[in-house]
Amino acid sequence: MTTSQISMSHARTAPRYRHPGGSTAFGTNLAYRLGKLDDLGLLTGVWLDCGCADGGYTEALVAWGAHKAIGVDPEQSRIDRAQARRQAAMESGEGPAQRTEYHCCTDVFPLPACSVDAALMNEVLEHVADEGATLREIRRVLRPGGRLVVISPNRWFPFEGHGMRFMGRDFGFPIPLLPWLPYSLATKVMSARNYWPHELRDTVAAAGFEIEKVDFVLPVFDLYKWMPSFAISAYRRLMPAIERTPLRRFGVSTLILARRPA
Repeated sequence: MTTSQISMSHARTAPRYRHPGGSTAFGTNLAYRLGKLDDLGLLTGVWLDCGCADGGYTEALVAWGAHKAIGVDPEQSRIDRAQARRQAAMESGEGPAQRTEYHCCTDVFPLPACSVDAALMNEVLEHVADEGATLREIRRVLRPGGRLVVISPNRWFPFEGHGMRFMGRDFGFPIPLLPWLPYSLATKVMSARNYWPHELRDTVAAAGFEIEKVDFVLPVFDLYKWMPSFAISAYRRLMPAIERTPLRRFGVSTLILARRPA
């Protein structure tokens, strides 16, 4: 089976778009994820934050070194909140806010071709209506050689963080073992897509990107504190060591670093 056939097969079995997902731009989680990009030397130039929600990562990209960050999201209410945050920051004299902008749109971005240096899809691809269309639009606005970072749920992680819909009811908390069920069962109740690492890699490659790195994002227990505080603190101190072991493959998300060919 070819890469494009793998991607098409996955797209056919993906659940329907049910909700846009929530922001992960909080606390330790934001610093940990942007720290990975910083370690790769990526936080420079003009960034596109695709699926920016209320602008938390858009603002942080600039604060961490990007020259400018452009947030796009299909939900007008979230763009309105992002704009309000930007305005409040500018009125308080916070310089980085002047280097952000926001647009409400879906798979057609109001940006010229080859106009951004890098793009971030942080827990977004699993929610879009058409994975290929969104990735191809990102490819259009990326300059040749520009980088794409996709972070999406890792099917090796034994909990589905988006919850599920079952027998007409929404369960909005992590569902144990749901990612490990066969697609034929899991996609009937999942609220968002969930990818094996090779599936996410192949989906990005099928849109015309060259894959540079496949990495994993560990849970930091900011939102769901499943352990006592002292245990979470100890775990966070051990995270750098865990990332050097095979256990990292059970991270909550897979991170794909890709490049638009020159």
